[in-house]
Amino acid sequence: MERQTMLADADLTAKLRESISPALPYGASLIALDILIAVTRASSGKTPLSVKQLLATLPYSVTGIRYNLTQLVADGWLVKSRRADDRRLVRLFPTDRVAEAFAQVRRECEAHLHTPPE
Repeated sequence: MERQTMLADADLTAKLRESISPALPYGASLIALDILIAVTRASSGKTPLSVKQLLATLPYSVTGIRYNLTQLVADGWLVKSRRADDRRLVRLFPTDRVAEAFAQVRRECEAHLHTPPE
């Protein structure tokens, strides 16, 4: 691989990493971002994720997921909702804050992808 190409690829990767910062509520940790992505994808489908399903889906420790999930709910990124027919089942839903952050990420990524390398 050419040195210039490798440098351009590294620069683009760095720009994309910067672009996702609006969807990284707690610094560089990707756990919160992965939670937001999983919950948003599931909620746009037929069945929103339950907390139990989220824990089974992501490749992180239960403690790490629960800690980040608690923070995301407390900070207004996600909402928990219990089902009327089974109060034990807690479903997760993204708030408008997530939609706004993801839209900003999309705009910034598109801008970076359409900017020629330096």
